[in-house]
This record gives sequence, C-alpha cells and structure tokens, in this order.
Amino acid sequence: MKKIMLISIIFLAFITLSAVSAENSTQDVSSPLDDVDISFGESNGKVLTNEQKYDVYIYNVPDECELDEFNLYIDNESIDYHGKDVEKNTEFRHFEGYYNYKFVPKNYTLSLKFTGNKHYAPYTKIINFEATSANIYIPSVVTQAIYSNRNVEALFAQGNRQGEFIIYADGEKYFSKIINGENKFIYPLDDLSLGKHDIEVVYNGIHQKKTIEVTYILDLQIYDNVLIATIPYDATKDLEIIIDGVKHKYNSDGIVITKPGIHNITAKYPGDSKYPSKTVDMTYDIPEIPTIIGPKTISMFYKDSKTASFKVTGINKLKITLKSSKKNFKPINGVVKYKIPALTAGKYVITLWDGDSCWKKVTLNVKHLLTLKSVSVKKSAKKLTLQATLKNAKVLKNKQVIFKFNGKTFKAKTNYKGIAKVTIKSSLLKKLNVCKKITYQATYLKDTVKKTAKVKR
Repeated sequence: MKKIMLISIIFLAFITLSAVSAENSTQDVSSPLDDVDISFGESNGKVLTNEQKYDVYIYNVPDECELDEFNLYIDNESIDYHGKDVEKNTEFRHFEGYYNYKFVPKNYTLSLKFTGNKHYAPYTKIINFEATSANIYIPSVVTQAIYSNRNVEALFAQGNRQGEFIIYADGEKYFSKIINGENKFIYPLDDLSLGKHDIEVVYNGIHQKKTIEVTYILDLQIYDNVLIATIPYDATKDLEIIIDGVKHKYNSDGIVITKPGIHNITAKYPGDSKYPSKTVDMTYDIPEIPTIIGPKTISMFYKDSKTASFKVTGINKLKITLKSSKKNFKPINGVVKYKIPALTAGKYVITLWDGDSCWKKVTLNVKHLLTLKSVSVKKSAKKLTLQATLKNAKVLKNKQVIFKFNGKTFKAKTNYKGIAKVTIKSSLLKKLNVCKKITYQATYLKDTVKKTAKVKR
C-alpha cells in the first residue's frame, strides 16, 4: 500500500512539473502581429484583372520574424511570393516582392499567414478585395480651388482599354470620352455648383455611383504661431474666428497665438448670396517651454535626509542624478519631489535634466555634525583638553565621540549641551617633538573632523 501511495505521489509531482515546464516554455510568445500591414498593388480596395504580376509589400515586420515564415494565400490557394528582406534592424524593415496570378472579375480574399516562432504565435491577416476590369474612383468631397482629391480617376485592365467613358451628374450626361488604349484616365469635377450631386460613371458594363458634395474652400493653417485662414476671394461677409471660446474678427494679417497649451479653434463663415454658411474646427498645440525652478543651493547635516521640491513646466519626465544614482520622476501637478539620501559631509552636485535641452544644477552642502575646537599643543603643558560639540538642528546628548590624538584613541560621551571632552595627560605631551605637526580628530559614526597643530615648548 505504501509503495502504491509513493508511486502516486511521484506521478502527480511529474504531472505538476510538466505543466509548469509547458507554461514556462510559452512565456516569451507575445501577442499577434497586429501591426504588420500589406500593400499588394490594390487601389480603392480593388485590383485589375488580366495583369500577370502584382507587387506585394509587407510592412512593420519584427526583426525576430523571417521571410520564409510568411505565406500568401488567395481564396485559400497557396501563392508563390517572390520577396526579399529589406532594411532589417531598422524601423523601416519590410519585405518587398511580387506574385503572379490571373484574376477574373469577382471578390477575393488574400490571407497573409505567419507560421509562428519562439517569439510570436501563429497569426493570419485577411484582406478582402475586388478584381475588376476598370478600377474607378469617385471622390466624396470636391473643394473648389483645391486641386487634390477632386478628380474622377480610372485604371483600365489589359484587354479593356476600348469604349466610351461617361460621367453623369444628377441624371444628365456631364462628360464622355472614347477610351482608345489608355491605361489611366483622370477628369476633374471642378465646375459643378456648390451642394450635393449624384455622380454615376459608366464604362463597358461597369456602373459606379456616389453622392458627392461640392464645397468652397475654408481652410485654416498655422505658420510660426500665426493663424492664417483661406476663403474665396469674392466672399462678401466677415470671417469669425473663435479661439478657446473667445471671438476674433479675422483680417489678412492673421491671428497670433502664443500661449502654451492646446487651443481649440473654430472658423465660421456666416454665408452670403453665393456661398452658404460653413464651419471648420481645428486644434493647435503650443508646447510649454521646458523650465525647472528650484533652489540653487541645498544644505543639510550628515545622517539627515531631506526632500527638495522643484517646479517644472513643459516636462513629462525629469531625470535626477546624484553621485552614481540616476532616477526618473514624473511631475505631479507640475512638481517633482526628490528625497535626498543621507550622505557623508562634503559638497555634491545634483543634476536635473528633461532628457533634451533643459538642465539645472544644484549645489548640495552636507555639513558635519561635529565641530572640533582648535587647541594649542605645548610639550611642557600639564594637560590638554580636546573638545567636540555634536548637534544638528538640536543638541545630541549622550552620544559617543571617538577622539584621536597623535595616534592614540580616547572616547567620551556628549553631555546635555552636546559637548564631549577628553584630557591628554602630560605624560603623553612630553613625548611630542617640538616644532613638528601632529594630527588630532573627533569622530561620530562616520562623521570625522580632523585638525593639525604645531607642537610648542
């Protein structure tokens, strides 16, 4: 019976250790590679049919992952990816290459599968896209006097570059052109009236529709803390600017903003006979100039600790260095409190740094707890009294002070005034050599004060 129990205990221990080992073996497997991104030559979520070669770029690849750990699939069909590793060990590390595939007009699924390694768990990223014989793009908003993003654009697949390209606006033919071998076509929607319009593009059996809005320019830009607004040259009403709730009448010189902080800015045009009312919002952040305000000099006694306060602005993290100690502090309500540790007597430098360009140096004076009275040493004297006073903010009584005189050690405790005294007898004084310097000192804990004196007759 005892043997069976022993075997059971050993078996349970083995299972427990195996579970712990299995748990530890997976501790360094991180979360999925959510930041990995793919670009495979698509535009507007579509690819063109009848092309034979499609470029594929895989971005934000961690250095711990290798090219052969990634596989491409189209509708679950494995695809040979002819890629190469680019700029490893840099923030721009990626794979670039191509695959060959002949698409037909329909919807597809592209899967990028990572097989997994000791650093990262297996992961799959899926992108749905459409293959089409003509990839047509219609903008959602067209802004007058703005040349970007105002065009109907079309890319034509091989074998589909012949036919009439028609644009309808609000049910009326707006534009038409016979495509004759071109692989790309662009036409601006820049002369439609302000407001919403129903746009339809028809080409070789493809019908694409979208409701667009044509609007006028009301733009805000800030240059060197000067707010500049752009409105149509023939607008007849005044533009109102509201900055942090305060109204400003705009003029061509712009509005200067200098106060540090995040500013909420609104531009309102009330509208006129040609241009309807319009409002534009933006935020503008002026960083605070980093500053560190605090004492230039700090004094404290040996064995004391002290907390120094520093007021900071424009600083998210303050680095403080004292001797070999380096610590980072996050300001709380604009204040950093630094507890200075107990130090031996001497002069130190505390360095404060924001990690960029703002520095401050503070001199730290750590004072002795002891003061040792100077004495005149005479060889012929009947006795010599050494006296030390021990105090910081208050008198330290009944504390042991160790005196040394010419190599000999004496001990005494401080009285109610914090004074400790020892007497050097004449028998020791007679052994001194006239005109030679001797050293005497007093020590409390590790605080030592030394002095010298020249022996007289």
